Amino acid sequence: MNIPIPEDLKGSIVRDVQDFDSIPPELSFVFSAITMPKKEQIKEVELKYAKKGIPVISNNSAHRWTSDVPMILGEINPDHVNVIPIQQKNRGYDKGFIAVKPNCSLQSYLTPIFALEKAGYKIEKLIVTTLQAVSGAGYPGVPSLDVIDNIVPYIGGEEEKTETEPSKILGKVGENGIIPDESIQISATCTRVSVSDGHTASVNMKFKEKIPSKEEIIKIWTEFKSEPQKLNLPYAPLHPIIYLDNIDRPQPKKDRDND
Repeated sequence: MNIPIPEDLKGSIVRDVQDFDSIPPELSFVFSAITMPKKEQIKEVELKYAKKGIPVISNNSAHRWTSDVPMILGEINPDHVNVIPIQQKNRGYDKGFIAVKPNCSLQSYLTPIFALEKAGYKIEKLIVTTLQAVSGAGYPGVPSLDVIDNIVPYIGGEEEKTETEPSKILGKVGENGIIPDESIQISATCTRVSVSDGHTASVNMKFKEKIPSKEEIIKIWTEFKSEPQKLNLPYAPLHPIIYLDNIDRPQPKKDRDND
């Protein structure tokens, strides 16, 4: 570092994440955003912390399709935390558990989809095209010469995640885990664009029966609130869905810091 170490970090101890025998007793939970050569290695690390009685909140995809691991998107499925006792019983955990977040790009449009479904407008099919910022690739990310003045039309594994993860998020808690809701057919094209932060998605919806008017859609979106807003959680947006009526919006550079 070419700047002084911040005062609140000076006393911090950097530990080996795989040193399971010297986990400090004051550790209350683990936030997992590790990168390892194989997904199974990440899985094993997270499982070991949970087995040691430590809750694991994971940014990784390793456990997204483990049936008794909740994949939480706060405005949609906070009730999926009810699968945690099932996970603990299945695996013999005392206080530990694993919970994961979904793929970053679908977070931009799945809440508006859910709001329409909750209002009674069931959706049959989605055609999704994402324009994903380079920040989503992590560090070191996409080589600059590949993305500057360019669009990369394929992101490995991203289309599969986009097409499948919503079914688990929109599912329900069963006796042994999450039961996916596969009622919505999704076809996705995922691209990487020369934007620093802020994913964009173009979504075409086919409704099953009732079709809402434009005015109804806007009303549903602008009035939508969910559990994080009701609980007034510190990092919950005041408005989980923001509707912009400008014909040239949203734009990541102008709108990524809204609310």
